[in-house]
Amino acid sequence: TPDLAPIVGEAPELKNYYIAAGMNSIGILTGGGIGRNLAQNIVDGHPDVDVTAMLPARLHPYQATPAYRGARVVESLGKVYKCHYPNRPTDTARNVKRSPLHERLAVRGAYFRDVSGWEGVDYFADIASGEKPEAGELTWRRPSWFHRWAAEHQACRTACALIDMSFMSKFLVQGRDASVVLDRLVTSRVGDAPSGVITYTQMLSDRGTMEADLTVTKIPDGAGGTPGGFLVVATDTAHRHVESLLRRGIEKEAPSGCAFATDVTGAYAQINLQGPKSRQLLSALTSVDVSDSAFPFRAARYIDIGCARVLATRI
Repeated sequence: TPDLAPIVGEAPELKNYYIAAGMNSIGILTGGGIGRNLAQNIVDGHPDVDVTAMLPARLHPYQATPAYRGARVVESLGKVYKCHYPNRPTDTARNVKRSPLHERLAVRGAYFRDVSGWEGVDYFADIASGEKPEAGELTWRRPSWFHRWAAEHQACRTACALIDMSFMSKFLVQGRDASVVLDRLVTSRVGDAPSGVITYTQMLSDRGTMEADLTVTKIPDGAGGTPGGFLVVATDTAHRHVESLLRRGIEKEAPSGCAFATDVTGAYAQINLQGPKSRQLLSALTSVDVSDSAFPFRAARYIDIGCARVLATRI
């Protein structure tokens, strides 16, 4: 498998279809536990342990293409019995997904790692002094470029930092029954929220256990034919899981078809501006009042940044 973890559990697109595959040459060793897990899934509807890292929904459809499998499988199997250093990079099937900021980050010395198929920045090398952006020595201790991380951390704590998080999963939920569906699926009543409000909430199972951690933004009214509805943002690793929960929720709560979910992850970049001086920086770049009174916590507004029009949320 792409990440050397087995694929065990219910298929996200097909209810009651269970998978136990991808044992990565250690099937005899793991067979007892995998069999127990699968039996509990089928009989009880869920296992009695956390198997999030093994769910089929963690993988993406593009990872089933011949080109991807042909490149990644060779590398993955070659790592089975190697030392699994936390900073060991993935070299094959790369540059499949890039954010709009990729080239700008690259020229500033970004070292990229595989983040759910996206090229995500791990750290920035000092290319002005001849430093190359690379993984460095494989180690269980701090990597050689840890001081770069520390500098970014301090900058975010004392000033502000711009973070490209375009890899986050994004879904547009629309239709007459969109609010009905979401109010049933998440722990908050997002349908009652006024337009232009972002809500941090969770999706839970029927047993009350965590299924997904996400935000739901009731999209503010905007000019230029901006679509209404709700923008659901979840982690990159929960992409297909959240998508399947949304689609199954729509089938159950809106059987007449008056709600639908669209995957817009690749359509929108997500740029986080964080730190105590973030408002100071943003106010210098927009004509919109972003003071605390005009742009309170949980607000979602369309603002201008230069010639661009963006949806800004404060969370």
